[in-house]
Amino acid sequence: MSNEFFKQLRQKAALINSEVNHDNVSAMQRSLSQMDRELEAMHKRIPPTQELHAKAHDFLASSGIDTDYVSNPINTINIFERRQLEDHTNINKFLQREHEYMLINSVEEQRQVNNEEFDDFFNSQIAEFLDITDRDRMEEDENVADYKSFETDNVSTGANRISEYANVIKTLNANRLVNNDFNLLTNLANIRNLSDLKKSQDGANESWSILSHLINKSGVEDRLEGRFLHDYTTQPNDSTSATNTRRRLIKASKSWLEQQSAQYMNDYLNKNATKVKAGGNPAVTHRLRAFVELVFKTTSGWTDDRFEIVDAFPVWVFIYILIRCGHLDIAAKYVESNAEKFASERRFVEYFKEYVKADHHCVSKDTQESILADYHKFGYGSTKVDPYKLIIYKIIGRCELHKKSFPDVIKTTEDYIWLQLMLVREVTATEKNHFERYRLCDLQREITNLGNEYFDRHEPNPYIFFKILLLTHQFEESIDHLHKQRRLRLEAVHFAIPLFYCGLLKVPPMDKIQTNQILITLENNVKTLNFPRLIYQYVKVYLLERPKEALHYLALLSLYSPKKGYPNNDMVNLARTYVCKFTAESKDFKIILGSSGQERASGFADELKDLLYISSENEFNAKIIEPIAEKWAQTGRCIDAVYAYSLSRDYTMMVDILAKELSDALQKPQSYRITDPKLSQLSNKEIIDFSIKTMNQYESNEYISSLIDDTRKATIRTLIQALLFRVAYEEGRYETALQHIQQADIIPLEGDSNQLQLYAYRFSGLDENVKKNIPELLLNVMDILYKAW
Repeated sequence: MSNEFFKQLRQKAALINSEVNHDNVSAMQRSLSQMDRELEAMHKRIPPTQELHAKAHDFLASSGIDTDYVSNPINTINIFERRQLEDHTNINKFLQREHEYMLINSVEEQRQVNNEEFDDFFNSQIAEFLDITDRDRMEEDENVADYKSFETDNVSTGANRISEYANVIKTLNANRLVNNDFNLLTNLANIRNLSDLKKSQDGANESWSILSHLINKSGVEDRLEGRFLHDYTTQPNDSTSATNTRRRLIKASKSWLEQQSAQYMNDYLNKNATKVKAGGNPAVTHRLRAFVELVFKTTSGWTDDRFEIVDAFPVWVFIYILIRCGHLDIAAKYVESNAEKFASERRFVEYFKEYVKADHHCVSKDTQESILADYHKFGYGSTKVDPYKLIIYKIIGRCELHKKSFPDVIKTTEDYIWLQLMLVREVTATEKNHFERYRLCDLQREITNLGNEYFDRHEPNPYIFFKILLLTHQFEESIDHLHKQRRLRLEAVHFAIPLFYCGLLKVPPMDKIQTNQILITLENNVKTLNFPRLIYQYVKVYLLERPKEALHYLALLSLYSPKKGYPNNDMVNLARTYVCKFTAESKDFKIILGSSGQERASGFADELKDLLYISSENEFNAKIIEPIAEKWAQTGRCIDAVYAYSLSRDYTMMVDILAKELSDALQKPQSYRITDPKLSQLSNKEIIDFSIKTMNQYESNEYISSLIDDTRKATIRTLIQALLFRVAYEEGRYETALQHIQQADIIPLEGDSNQLQLYAYRFSGLDENVKKNIPELLLNVMDILYKAW
């Protein structure tokens, strides 16, 4: 075929191809020259022969391949060996067996899980018990150390002071019982201070004075009990009521510092009366002028050449002294009536007048900016400036709050605290303000950062920092600071009590109280005092042998109750808990709980029922006696638990305690019980004698006997006989042992099949305390029979 023929054929194919839908057909990408070369190569690979030519003609003549001829032999070929199905497989049995295996595996897995969980639980209980034991031992060691330290420092007066304090607390509670308010502060302050050192005596007296001033001069006229609880302690810090209360307390702190300054000046004048010659004029201005001339003037002139002298007198010093002594109103009148003396600072008269009259002494924004401009001109100008003038501008304009000290004027710790209190401003969340932030919490943070060492550098005196903390209303930190001094822990507790009485102490939530820490910091840096722990530690150290006084101290916790403004009953419940704990651990528990008889005789705890918010005998049983009984039962004090349940007239529980005690004695040998604090330390004989005596006593009383069901009585008799059997068995008295087991009537000693069936039938009706001991008793009986016969 020629190339021309192929060209024509390609052109026709292209025309046909354009009309065909060939979306799924790939296009041929070969040129004619390529096709020629491939055909020529194929022709060369298969050389033509006559035989091939003949076969080709035959293939075409027969219309292609005979498919039947080719496929029939292929279909007859089978390369796999045919297998016959045998129908002898039991599918149901297989599934049943698999199901059993799964159940067994599941049970074994669950058993393993249960064992692991039990081991974990047991280990956690042991760890918790050891932790509590270690904590109690550590606390006991600390208590012993505290008491020894107290005895060392208080050889003669310590015991008397403990009694004096306790008498005040008893008087307080007596007034609470009749709903009378009580001047607790005065009564506690009158008790002589611990130390014979004058500086410590003075520090304690001043501390009582500060506390009294804060509580009585804060502008709150409610009764002393819970005075600040509702509107301050239990409110958020940024609430309106809490903010207003802080403002009043700040004012009271400044007032105390100002009174102290005025008293110092009066004492100084009296001491130098011959030099001053103030005469009999009692006017404040007259005496303060005399003080200024005495202190700031010498024979050669005024002590500081920077003083601005007007009419031969330093007016700025005089105004500052008036303000420092709390006579702001007199200072205002002096400035207004002597305006010509301030000709150089004409605007000062307006500044000062606005400052005195403004709410919370906050001048307007424009005035504050003008004062600040003048302050900067004075402070950073080239001319000398009177330091007392500068500090007055600092106070009225609240200038440069970042500069805390002012050494030219502020020379004492009291002056420093007073200046900071003059500068702080409390603002509610709803009040708009334009002034720079400097609040009480900022001052408190500053005081805390400086620390005790900063203020008490020379002669260590814990009362110095204690007073500072009180004046800046860090009541929780102040008690913690004093409590860290072992010799002053008696004082720390009795400073904390009036703060708690008036509602000025924040206490931590219940989940934080169990820690030994006294000062606990919560979220948002809120400081709380662990007052319940403080009181309980005091009771354990100083009042362990004085149960009546101890209960009175524990009853103080109920001061924070919903009736007094506290949001919940946590403190009331905690007071009950601590009363129960102390009673359970006290050897004098009988005089606390009372004695049993026809009617329960009252104990010390009954006197304080109203303070614990217990209104009936049933409630007293439920809240006090029964928790104590449960604790005794859990710690193996069977005799005491029986006593407590007899007081509450719960004879059913009393018998159940006896049954548990007898059952434990059967299960655990005495040598093991001695090492387990949860089991009784009594011998088997003592347990038997006590059980017999108790049952005889109450069964002889027809009324009490009727309250105990017969099944429980039978259980006790059975367990007594079983324990008598065990004692005789361990002592080798086999005949006596068999007699007791026969009287117990729980194990057959004869071979009669009917008897065996009867005992087997009765087994299911036995008390659990009896049933769990039968296997061991049966082994003991078999051992006796083997040895005897």
